[in-house]
Amino acid sequence: MSKGFLKACFGPLTLLNKFIKKDEKLVFFYSNMGFRDNVRAVYDYMMGHGYNEEYRIVCAIDEWEEYKMEKKYLPERYKNVKFVSLKGGILKFLRAKYAFYSFGKYPIKPSKEQVVVNVWHGMPLKRIGNMEKGKEKVKYNYFTYILATSKLFADIMMKSFSCSKEQVIINGQPRNDVMFKEDKELDERIRMGASKFIFWLPTYRKKLRAEENEYAIDDLGKQKSPIDLLKSVRGHDFDALLRENNVQLIVKHHPLHMEDDIGYFTNIKVFSHKDFENAGCDLYSYLRNADALITDYSSVYFDYLLLDRPIGFVLDDMNDYNEERGFVFDNPLDMMPGAHIKTEKDLTEFVLSVIEGRDEYADKRRQFNDMVNQYQDGNSTKQLLDRIMK
Repeated sequence: MSKGFLKACFGPLTLLNKFIKKDEKLVFFYSNMGFRDNVRAVYDYMMGHGYNEEYRIVCAIDEWEEYKMEKKYLPERYKNVKFVSLKGGILKFLRAKYAFYSFGKYPIKPSKEQVVVNVWHGMPLKRIGNMEKGKEKVKYNYFTYILATSKLFADIMMKSFSCSKEQVIINGQPRNDVMFKEDKELDERIRMGASKFIFWLPTYRKKLRAEENEYAIDDLGKQKSPIDLLKSVRGHDFDALLRENNVQLIVKHHPLHMEDDIGYFTNIKVFSHKDFENAGCDLYSYLRNADALITDYSSVYFDYLLLDRPIGFVLDDMNDYNEERGFVFDNPLDMMPGAHIKTEKDLTEFVLSVIEGRDEYADKRRQFNDMVNQYQDGNSTKQLLDRIMK
C-alpha cells in the first residue's frame, strides 16, 4: 500500500473507528522514530509491573522486525506482546481500548470508547504544532489526552495542539522516572571512572538557507555543529582540558542529525541512538549520571532541572533560530537558568565552573524547576496509568 492510499483512508477510518467495538484488554503503542522516549518508558513500566499478564500489548514501530528477533524479543518473559509494522498496526489501533504515542501518529480521531494518550517527547521551548509558523491550521488533535508537566505548559500544549483544557493531563514525563533510580553497575560503566561527566545534547536545526543543521559559536569560525567544533584544532585543546581534569564529555546526536566521525579523542565521545541501545541503556540513564548538561533549545533541559545540576546553554544563533522556528515564550532567555554560552571562552569557563564546583545559578534553577515540573518524585508513569487505566 502506498502512503497516498493510506492517507486517503484515514478520513473514513475515523468514521469506522466510532463503530468498532474496543477490546478492553488491548493496549497499543505507536512510534515511527525508534522505540524510545516517553512511549518506551510507559511500555517498559508495563512490562516491569506485569501488565502483560492481564492485557495484550501490540507495538507498531518502524524497527518491528528487529524486536521480533530472539535477542530483543523474549517470549517467555514478554508474553501477550506483539510487534508489528506501522501499516500492520492500523487494525490493532482500531480495536484497542488504550493507545500511546509520542512520535508520529495515525491521523484517526479516537472514539468515545478509546483512551488515546499523546505522551509527546518533551515540554517545548521552541514552537511546536500550531504555534509554528505556517502550521497554524494543521490538524494535530488526534488524542483523548496529552501530557503537560505544569500549568504553565498546559496552556502551551493547548495552543500547540488546538485541544481543550479537559484534554490536558498535568503529569510528570514517564521518561524521567529513570533519573530517580540507581543502578550502581550501570552507573559505573557510564561514568567510565571520570571525576566529572558532562553531557552535550544539541537540538535539531533545519534551516531555510543552504547550510542545514548549522550550529555556530562566533569565535570558532562558524562551526556547523558541536561535532565540527570538536574536529577542529580547538577541539583537541578542549579534549586536553578535559583529560587533565579527568572529565568525560559525551555529545549525543539528535535522531534526525546525520552521524559523523570526529576522529580520535581521549575524553570526548559522540553517541547516536544506536550506541545507547548497544550499551544496554537509554539516554536518561546517562542524563542521570551527568554532573552538568550542555544544550541549547532542547526540551531535555526541563527534564534535567529535576536533578538540580548546572546547565550551559549554547545560544550563538538564537536570533536566527527565533526568526526561523520561534519560541513559545516571549522572553526565552529568562527561561534558561544557567550559563549562556556564545563563544569558545564561555564554553571553557562553563566547563571550568563544573570542575571547580561553582554553581551560581542554583537558586534561579530551583525556582524555575518549580514552575515547569509540578511532579518531582519519579513516579510519573504510575501516576499516569493509575489515572487513565482505572
